[in-house]
Amino acid sequence: MVTSFAESTKTSYLLDSMMLSSPLIVGAGPTGLAAATFLAQHEIIPRIVDKRSERSKFSKALAVNPRSLELLEPTGVTDQLMALGRKLTGATIHRNDRIIGEVDFENLEHRFPFMLALSQATTERVLAEHLAEKGIEIESQIELVDSPQLGEGKAQLVHVETQANESVEAPWILAADGSHSVARKSVHVSFPGETYDRAWVLDDIPLATDLASDRAHIKWLDDGFLFLLPVFTGDEKPGEPTLWRVMGNYPDPVAHLGNSNPIGDSHWNSSFHIAHRLVEKMQVGQVYFAGDAAHLHSPLGARGMNLGIEDAWVFAELAKRDELKLYHKQRWPVDNAVVQRVRTVTGFAKGESWLKRTFRNLMGPKLLRWSKVRNQMMRTVTGLDHPLAMLHSSEQAAEENQPRRRSRNKETA
Repeated sequence: MVTSFAESTKTSYLLDSMMLSSPLIVGAGPTGLAAATFLAQHEIIPRIVDKRSERSKFSKALAVNPRSLELLEPTGVTDQLMALGRKLTGATIHRNDRIIGEVDFENLEHRFPFMLALSQATTERVLAEHLAEKGIEIESQIELVDSPQLGEGKAQLVHVETQANESVEAPWILAADGSHSVARKSVHVSFPGETYDRAWVLDDIPLATDLASDRAHIKWLDDGFLFLLPVFTGDEKPGEPTLWRVMGNYPDPVAHLGNSNPIGDSHWNSSFHIAHRLVEKMQVGQVYFAGDAAHLHSPLGARGMNLGIEDAWVFAELAKRDELKLYHKQRWPVDNAVVQRVRTVTGFAKGESWLKRTFRNLMGPKLLRWSKVRNQMMRTVTGLDHPLAMLHSSEQAAEENQPRRRSRNKETA
């Protein structure tokens, strides 16, 4: 049984005043939950708090990429996600109702040559259930407030329901508290970047369509774009129409669908502004930033949740090795490169000026014929556009230490 998103007060965490309490994770979104999962693997048991009273049933992210599946596999979570999600085999780019380019994930040289379509809400639920099985409960309705000494590991918490204050001193604090991070503001770290003026709108709605439901679709239109992706939660019933996310830089993206038609009510509609930002420093004293607290980018890169999960894995590996001082050096260059790549892809796709649209429409089909361009797009979207040194070194060590076992695994595969 899943523990509530849990009781607010945990007296087991109130240690002797002369001792440090458990490590603290602020934020129980996918990044915070993944961090707790990876840390528990190394027998590091953190306290994890979140200001929400319950999880949102709506999802920002809709796919788990191969890198995330790879990192989560040793925990057993990947098998659970795979049982609930659907494999996406690639992405198709359309212009004037014709296909002008395709990226096929099956060409990936990877254990998981696909994207797994699964809502972020379901991914969070699976991670929370996994933590509950490990005896790690998420403390809901506990909010980090402005903490002048946060860099020293001293956090000020407020229990939302009772308004009771709590002072916590932790050996380290992982700030996974989102784009409006209180932790980031408490240690005065800048979050430079840009926010687009034009609002984007998404609509999760069932469609009657000929579009393949095992692929993502991007439609280039005269003054913008549409992005369509099937939405899977793991609770789908046989015969029911596929729910699609329709997203674009229009007030009503559904009105621009063309040959696809809504066949039911919208499940969720939202507007938002795209930003590309990266925290100036990934670490200040005993505070470390991960996920949306550290970086933001367009959803066209399919990297937001997945990049946060990768942050969490690297953080846990460094914590295990007592090398957290290397976190900024390990993550900032990687996160910066991803944000820049996604910014480029987004600027090309959205075509919000006449000059950019003309270049996109004339040059796009030609560029997409180049295997190098398609491969770079594929590796960016799937999270495999950079090596993960600690992962590779761990695999190499395992192969050296257990050559026979590794050989059997390869033969089985």
